[in-house]
Parts: sequence; structure tokens; C-alpha cells
Amino acid sequence: MDDRTFNPDMLRLAREARELTQSDLAKRADVTQALISKLEHGLITQPGDEAIERIATATRFPVEFFFQRERAVGFPHFHYRKRARLAAKPLARINAVMNIRRLHVAKLLASFDWEVAKPIPQIDLDENGLTPEKIAERVREYWMVPRGPLANVVDLIEQAGGVVIVARFGTDLMDGLSFRSEGLPPMFFMNMDMPGDRFRFSLAHELGHMIMHHHPDDDAKMEEEAHRFAAELLMPAADIRSYLVGAKLSHMGRVKSFWKVSIKALIRRAFDLALMTPSQYKSLSIQYSKVFKGVEPLPIPVEKPWRLARVVQHHLETLGYSVDELAKLLAFRPEDVQTVYIGSRPGPRLVISN
Repeated sequence: MDDRTFNPDMLRLAREARELTQSDLAKRADVTQALISKLEHGLITQPGDEAIERIATATRFPVEFFFQRERAVGFPHFHYRKRARLAAKPLARINAVMNIRRLHVAKLLASFDWEVAKPIPQIDLDENGLTPEKIAERVREYWMVPRGPLANVVDLIEQAGGVVIVARFGTDLMDGLSFRSEGLPPMFFMNMDMPGDRFRFSLAHELGHMIMHHHPDDDAKMEEEAHRFAAELLMPAADIRSYLVGAKLSHMGRVKSFWKVSIKALIRRAFDLALMTPSQYKSLSIQYSKVFKGVEPLPIPVEKPWRLARVVQHHLETLGYSVDELAKLLAFRPEDVQTVYIGSRPGPRLVISN
């Protein structure tokens, strides 16, 4: 495959990243839908220059984007039920954004090395006869996390070599996705449109998947295990129990501020630790819904990823890349590189948008 071989995967990713159907793209590019369909299915392998230019303009990707050699990957084997709840168009866009950012990370890391003393482990539950709670306990010990609240989940993951990418999913039916790809660090894609307490729990949930679920299993079972892992990682039973005895809604705000988890999660944790009866749990849950109506007080700030921003900074400052050169490396428009990876403030920052 030479450098000028058209890649149908890239056409599909570009189209889906902009939430366009084949018909939508054909109209915008002033070409036929038949051409778009045949290109995506590999029936036409070398479209004319004019058609490519029109498609590039319509999708707002540079021409070079469509000639990359890489292939798209699908979703990880978990979260099947959550994906099934999503409509086809937002699901396709999330997958496209995930693939495009994955390609960016691969290219950026080719010129950046970092050493990780204690990387994210992989532990098989059945093979080791461990519970999700025990694995969370061992992970805290492995990374030498102090007792009590976990200060920053993003820091924990990125110091262990993971890469957290915040993106707009366009839906509240999916909080995050995580996966391992050969030659790349574990990657965590998180929905930017959620409060900080939910962000922390969802990211801990994804970390549970990365550690425990490297082989496909029943989706409901994997989701429950990841939930139990996240609860123990963020709210260790031995440390939080005294905060939840005799739990009352009026006291939960102070507990939330200290442990950096939602009041809803605290109520559930108290029930799971057998600190309240089923009837008490039901009553407190009803009271919670009436009082807060879906919006909790004392918001927790959303944690900010930093690993990828440092990699971009390395290219700009140490390697001397200009924005145009970085855009060429990533097969991205310069204005998109500026918006997504650099921003308007001094020094690069990571802001993922549509």
C-alpha cells in the first residue's frame, strides 16, 4: 500500500465524526451517494482528485486524512448493553472520535517516551479467585494510595501510563469507554458533559474494566464487577464505614465534599455495606429524588487530564513543531489542532470537542 492509496475506513470515520449519512455527505460534497457507497466498500479504490477535494471540504478534514494507512477498530467487548441503548448516529460518532484520537495518540507517542514504574495491571478474577473489592484493595496498595478518599482518579491513571481523553459524546447514556490497543497505553475516553463526582466514579469504573476484563464475559456481570471495583477504590469499606453509620440526607453533603463522590453513590454504598435495611434504603432514595431532583449540591470539580497535553507540549517546545507541522503529522486541520490540543491559553491544554 503506497502513500496515496485511498483508505475507505478514513472516509467512514470522517463522515461519522460529523454525524453525516452517506446521502448527507453526497449532497454537501456535490457527488453521488453511489460514489460515497462504493468508496466506503472499497469498490472504487482511487477516486479522482476533484472528488477527494470535495469530500475533504464537506467533512472538514484535510485530503491527507483519507490516505492514512491505519484501520479503524471497534468498541471494546464490554458496555454492550449501554451501546444497545444508543441510536446509530451518536454511537457511530463516538466510535469515529475514539478512532481519530487513537490515531493521534499513536503518532504523537512515536516521538515521546516515558517510563512507568507501576503500570496498570491485568488481573483475572476467576484465575486468582479474587473479588472486585479485593482487587481494588490490592490496586490501592500496589500504587501506594493513602487511606481515605482518592485524591485524583485522573492522576492515578495517567501516572500509571494511561491516557485520559475527554470528549463530547452528545448523549448522557454513555459515560466512558476504555480499551487497550497493541503498541499503545491503556486509553480512557470520557464524556465531558457530566458532573465531577460522576466523572470520577465512571473513570474508576473504566479502570476496573481495564484491570479485570481482558477476556469477553457476560456484559451484565462485567458491569457489576466494574461498579463494585469503583465503589471500593473510591470508598474503601474499612475507611468509609464510620462516615455512613446512621446516614441522613442532611449530613451527606459534608461526606460528599470529603470523599468526592455523589450523595447518591454514598447512599448506595451504605446499603451495600449493610449499614441500612432495604426499607431504609428505599426511603432515603425517595427522599433524595424529591429533594435534589437530579441536581446535587456542592459540585465536585471535573478532573483534568494532563498526559496528552504534555506530549503535545513536547512536540511544540522541545521538538520545535509549528501548529501547521503538527496538523500535518496528525492529518488534522491546523485550526482543529489549535482548538483540540492547544487552546487559547499560554501552553497547550487538551480540549476535545465535536
